[in-house]
Amino acid sequence: MQMLRYRPAAPLSAFIDQFWYVRGCDPDRKRQSALPTGSVDLTFNLAADDLRVFADAADQLGMIFDGAVVHGAQSKYFVLDARRDVHVVGVHFRPGGGGVLLGVNAQELTDRHVALSDIWGERAHTLRAQLLAAATPAAKFAVLEQEFMSRLQPRPLVHPAISFALRGMQTAPTELRIAQLQTATGYSPRRFNTLFTDAVGLTPKLYSRINRLRSVVEHVARGGEVAWADLASEYGYYDQSHLTRDFREFSGVTPGEYRPRGPQAALHMDIDDEPDGEHGR
Repeated sequence: MQMLRYRPAAPLSAFIDQFWYVRGCDPDRKRQSALPTGSVDLTFNLAADDLRVFADAADQLGMIFDGAVVHGAQSKYFVLDARRDVHVVGVHFRPGGGGVLLGVNAQELTDRHVALSDIWGERAHTLRAQLLAAATPAAKFAVLEQEFMSRLQPRPLVHPAISFALRGMQTAPTELRIAQLQTATGYSPRRFNTLFTDAVGLTPKLYSRINRLRSVVEHVARGGEVAWADLASEYGYYDQSHLTRDFREFSGVTPGEYRPRGPQAALHMDIDDEPDGEHGR
């Protein structure tokens, strides 16, 4: 399986964390749960003209989208298809960056999966055709980079107060309380909450919880002995049971059941029971 990542340069890097590309054939591929990232994502399926997304592990029908889908900021995991022939390219936006570059209020996408064509119209189909025509992964990344660079004219902005808060949550997730960040911005709690939710798609508290759990699972995915009580303390949980509750809420499994696909896929986990008719497509 070929897996590549590309991080765009400034000024696009302020809005996009990375472009990514995956291609290969995996006869034993299973459905995968995708844990919430706190960000918006965009995926283009280049192997087929549709994409299927499942609400959770129990969902056997899923939702079908026409070739490109926007995943809004999620408050819990969702499930990806099990097709054995994989050829996808995507965009992982920075928190606050997805709504700006897609041209929507991020809160409109919260806990939703939306066809890109529902947002961009025919341009979504044209862009996917350009990606299909691009001969190499580097060329596909260049197509995406050019597309989103054009959307920086005139240059949009994430609200400065929200950029400040996001940096604080990222660099010191266990030390900085949301109230301290809100006070530092000079905005009232209500106004700060509105600005944050409009930009990111999640409330400050929910984003902070998701960001903290993401740090935990990335730590675990790197391997080695795991002492959950110690991890709970290190990442600012009240105790191990607090960590376990958040883990189950966001991932659908307990910490002991968590089996990441590897250090580079900490937020993805195989699901054993596949819906009928999907495996091997």
